[in-house]
Amino acid sequence: MRPQSIVRFEQAYLASIVLWIIGLALNWNTRLGAIERDARFGGNPQMIQFAEWTMIGSAVLGLAIWVLLWYFVARRGAAWAKWVLVAFLAISALSVPFALLNMGVIGAVGTMVGLLAFLLNAVAVAMLFRADAVAWLGGKPSAEAAAQPFE
Repeated sequence: MRPQSIVRFEQAYLASIVLWIIGLALNWNTRLGAIERDARFGGNPQMIQFAEWTMIGSAVLGLAIWVLLWYFVARRGAAWAKWVLVAFLAISALSVPFALLNMGVIGAVGTMVGLLAFLLNAVAVAMLFRADAVAWLGGKPSAEAAAQPFE
């Protein structure tokens, strides 16, 4: 059975993905409007359509990567996926100040949903450093983790 920390990781991580999707839906028109106002596109409908398809492709690719990382950590116990998640969290942390600065453009609700998704992701990654999760991910189990049966 999977340890409790991995179950908690899974809950927080999947909730952060759901919130990311909600935030994406809330901010979609704002992002598309910014592209439409961009002088580089010059009102060219084909370029705007290309940009929208690029946004869709990027969202689908990002979602696929996140789901694969969830699978490899929560279901396969792959330690390398844990470190990829840590790297993604660090990169996301760098974007938090910019999200707060752009709250006026994105909107308070979209910004708060994004920040909540980030916090849930941080909680999920923190669960991967608990003793039972370390043992699940192939590390050396501590005495505490060895004493606790996997649930």
